[in-house]
Amino acid sequence: MGFPLQGCFRAGNTGSFLKQWPDKIMTKPILLLTRPKESSFCFFDSLGPEIAAKARLIVSPLLEIAGTGVQPDLSGVRGVIFTSANAVGFAPLGQGRAAFCVGERTQAAAEKRGWKVKKVSATAGDLLADLDMALIEGPVMHLAGRHLRMDIVSALRSRGVMATCATVYDQKLLPLSDEAQSAMAGTAPVIAPLFSPRSASHFVEQAGDLARVHAVVISPAVAAVLPEGACASIQVAQQPTGLEMRRSVEKLLADCRLA
Repeated sequence: MGFPLQGCFRAGNTGSFLKQWPDKIMTKPILLLTRPKESSFCFFDSLGPEIAAKARLIVSPLLEIAGTGVQPDLSGVRGVIFTSANAVGFAPLGQGRAAFCVGERTQAAAEKRGWKVKKVSATAGDLLADLDMALIEGPVMHLAGRHLRMDIVSALRSRGVMATCATVYDQKLLPLSDEAQSAMAGTAPVIAPLFSPRSASHFVEQAGDLARVHAVVISPAVAAVLPEGACASIQVAQQPTGLEMRRSVEKLLADCRLA
């Protein structure tokens, strides 16, 4: 998903940021971000300042990104695929080798570590189409997380491209924080962006009562995980991208009727 890295909030900045807000903050809708910390703060920083100020921010990651210790052998590989910026930090240095990326944030991370990015696509599905158009013959390697949304390697092999996968990081489940649990039990509406079926399923298990939750989901597959009628509302992004998720959240926060 593509968000600029410049100006992203970090975990240590939130305390001073929140102290600037008025005492009536508790009456505001809650924006509950559950992606890994850096991704969550970058998402928040991508919102328009006037829109972001309408919400009380809580960051409670449901996933912890951890390396697997796998050291991929890139000898003979003509290009690597990064579908997440998380993989880039656990991959070898690029040293000018070719990379194909999903999202501008992944592109920026790859270029910073010396990869020569040949193609940037909005989604994994788009990347597959772009790779076909680029006539990639392989071999290529998908440097990925343990839990995949799409089996890119199988899709490429079915098209005659030599492809392998190396699992360089894991996405370990975490509980909702005490702050997030308290917010869920309160009276303020909660806006919860959800980016994958796995994290959405875990959110449902952790959250319990979803009656005040306005879920913003990246795809119908994520929406299908949420129990029917349990949420106050479910908004499906027009496209499965970070940009459209941001726009959906901004639209909800701008809606003075949110309750």
